[in-house]
Amino acid sequence: MNTRAIKTVLAIWEREMYEYMNNLHVNAMRLAVEPLLFIFIFGMGLGNRVDMGNVSYVEFLAPGILFMVVTNNSYMTISMRLMIARDWDKTLVNALTAPVKPFEIVLGYIFAGVTQALAASVIFILLIYYLLGISFGCIPLLVLFIVATAAFFSSLGVAIAMWLDNPHHLMVVTSLVVMPMSFFCGIFIPVTDLPEWIQPVIEAIPLTKAVEGARAIALGTDPYLLQNLIYILIFTFAVFLVGIHIFKKKVIT
Repeated sequence: MNTRAIKTVLAIWEREMYEYMNNLHVNAMRLAVEPLLFIFIFGMGLGNRVDMGNVSYVEFLAPGILFMVVTNNSYMTISMRLMIARDWDKTLVNALTAPVKPFEIVLGYIFAGVTQALAASVIFILLIYYLLGISFGCIPLLVLFIVATAAFFSSLGVAIAMWLDNPHHLMVVTSLVVMPMSFFCGIFIPVTDLPEWIQPVIEAIPLTKAVEGARAIALGTDPYLLQNLIYILIFTFAVFLVGIHIFKKKVIT
């Protein structure tokens, strides 16, 4: 990637982060309140009724909720912002009048999604540590999983936002596809507790690998961290290419 391309990606990233910072007070409330509600309602409200063996249910739940935060702040934010840029404020059209390539625009949005997911993750990790004393283990290794997962869901957000023409359809896809991942990908219950016929499907979803990796880092239970990370990265690259293809088809042609 040459200097011009890097400057283009950073310019798009800066614009998206400017919008994010302008609404920081709203974002901060959402980032702090929403995940803590899940922790207190499910973790502490139902936790005493759930037997997870050697760990408490809150310790089991926290890594999963962390990656729910990552998903919400990468996929949902980027998909909506990209649809607005295409259909309302027309910034995509304006960007393409300059010598800007589609992959640079897509990459700029993905970097913004990753940055916002990282910021949300830091807030959540600090709150959980200082309020409940829960540690997430090796933070540098955890950050690798956060970045890879945020890149995957940001790429997915690009692909879906470009594919759909109606914002109401985006809400339907989010409700019927993305949100169920939060409940089936091992965040609230182990995948092994699900019906056997659906377990292979759930195990194939990158979010499941991310939650398993985060939980392994926090609890020191899984030796397959590298395999899980590579698996997520492969899916991320594939969805990134799909997103660029749909972007070219919908915006340029």
